Amino acid sequence: MTKLYLIRHGETQWNEERRMQGHLDSPLTAKGQQQATWLSNALQDVHFDKLCASSSGRALQTATIVKGTRDMDIHTSDDWREMNLGAWEGRISSEIEELDPDNFHAFWHAPQMYKTSKGESFEDLQRRVIPALERLVEEHAGKTIALVSHSVTLKIIMAYLEQKSLAELWNPPYFHPTCLSIVEFKDSRPHIQLHADTSHFPEERKEYV
Repeated sequence: MTKLYLIRHGETQWNEERRMQGHLDSPLTAKGQQQATWLSNALQDVHFDKLCASSSGRALQTATIVKGTRDMDIHTSDDWREMNLGAWEGRISSEIEELDPDNFHAFWHAPQMYKTSKGESFEDLQRRVIPALERLVEEHAGKTIALVSHSVTLKIIMAYLEQKSLAELWNPPYFHPTCLSIVEFKDSRPHIQLHADTSHFPEERKEYV
């Protein structure tokens, strides 16, 4: 049985400022580092055969914390990067909504209708991420894999595994920082065990979500 742990990076400075990140980057906040530490503690007894991460700094920073004391490499790849948001990157969401209201609405409510001239469409992201996912699972059959990535990228992966359309992409659950999804592959078929779980957050600190 192949087991895949899918992890979103911790909260970043731009998350806190409500800025769109995409291929641009910002570091984890103190809260984001704490979130990653809680997840690392929750997973400390899990043996990973491979630890993968997006090549973006925020994902690598999270992966390093999640790795903890494990003596293993982190395998980074551009395949796992967030969706390229083109001219939106680094801008505050409310500003984008004002400047490009129709496309902003499509992004969040009708992804199949979203269009971009400089970045990636959701279909572009599917074409980048899904073949990489299939290769990862095939090449590490019978292994336990961790992958640290980003909200839209992980949403695309989970929608593919659930056989959902792009129109359903933003259906719950919401992908909070350091949320965990676990997928087991039996006879090449995915079985979702956890989906955007945040139970590693201490009950008294749920405001961190």
